[in-house]
Amino acid sequence: MRKLYLIIAVTFVTLCSFSCSPKTVVIDDQVPAGNIVFERILNDTVYVHQSLRGSKKAWFYWAFRVRGAQGKKLTFVFTKSFAICERGPVVSLDKGKSYEYLAEEGSTPHSFTYTFPDDAKEVWFYECHPYTPEMWEAFLKAPHKGEFEIGVLCKTRKGRDVPFFRMTPRNSKPKFSVVLSARHHCSEAPAMYALEGLVATFLEDSELGDWLRENVELTVVPFVDMDGAVEGDQGKWRLPHDHNRDYTEFLYPETAALASLIAETEPQMFLDFHNPKLYKYNDNYIYTPYKEYNGVAELNFSALIEKYQEGGLKYQTSDNLPYGTSWNAKHNYTDGMNVTTWVATNIKTIEIVRTFEFPFAYSNGEFVYPNKLRKFGHGMARALRAYVEGEVLVDKMPEIEE
Repeated sequence: MRKLYLIIAVTFVTLCSFSCSPKTVVIDDQVPAGNIVFERILNDTVYVHQSLRGSKKAWFYWAFRVRGAQGKKLTFVFTKSFAICERGPVVSLDKGKSYEYLAEEGSTPHSFTYTFPDDAKEVWFYECHPYTPEMWEAFLKAPHKGEFEIGVLCKTRKGRDVPFFRMTPRNSKPKFSVVLSARHHCSEAPAMYALEGLVATFLEDSELGDWLRENVELTVVPFVDMDGAVEGDQGKWRLPHDHNRDYTEFLYPETAALASLIAETEPQMFLDFHNPKLYKYNDNYIYTPYKEYNGVAELNFSALIEKYQEGGLKYQTSDNLPYGTSWNAKHNYTDGMNVTTWVATNIKTIEIVRTFEFPFAYSNGEFVYPNKLRKFGHGMARALRAYVEGEVLVDKMPEIEE
């Protein structure tokens, strides 16, 4: 009988210890464009790393959620490589409806610390402000002025539709044609806010919007690596090469379709939107990595953007990166041709062709936020109008010192 009582007592203690223990903290990638590999929890430290998803080099994009950590203070350590923005991650307490930066205090390139509110049953963390295809669709569904076409550029390898947008003057032949693209590297989400701001100017009820709709044809492919943008890939350095090194072989349906669209459109301007490296390992300002050869038109358009910029992000033409400087040199393009080089080489009508790099955290000392990037895009639209109307701020190439 004593043995039976002992068994019952042990069972009771075991059940009580399980049911009375604190809730288990759960870390997973079940968020839009999620990406994380959970390793272990030791006391109040969580060890994780970003999934490279087929990239040959370490890159830094990640996104995950935490459940069951109410009231806890946890430190998250990334074990493979640097992965934390200078201002810490962005955090959402309302399942992606809004995001705020984590304060810089307590963040390093490899770790951050967060105190969970007592009522925070689920918290989302992202390396940067996300921009999903659903956000693009919601933007287009908002009240706008003017008519536009939305369609499918092609199907991805995994069968997803790749969207495109086009707005063409209804009553006249356009004076000018512009093609925009983004997410060649699918992890580069914040640049989408600048692209959205530029497109929104074409759709706004204003004198500027009216002028753009009457004079400029606008074509947009917002997600070149659509599969990666949905699934949360790095995109950068994907094997055998990423989307923005595929304009030699055209392994990906999206790159071949974009090249055909550009050739069919015959634009005068092509702009590709990107984000650079993270933290203090790259320049904290907006810039263009110039091609090997640049004309006066490129320099003039840069000066116009500097003049008409909005949002306070302090773009300076002097921040543009000449070819042969830093990473912008021949050694960085050995995997294949990128889209801007392909356009410059193959499209005879082109006057302006460039990449724009938008930093994650700071731009010449100013905080970077989605609305500031949208406003910068609005300023780019103002500069576009000035360029089409013939405003000249730079009319000759600078003299080369011997």
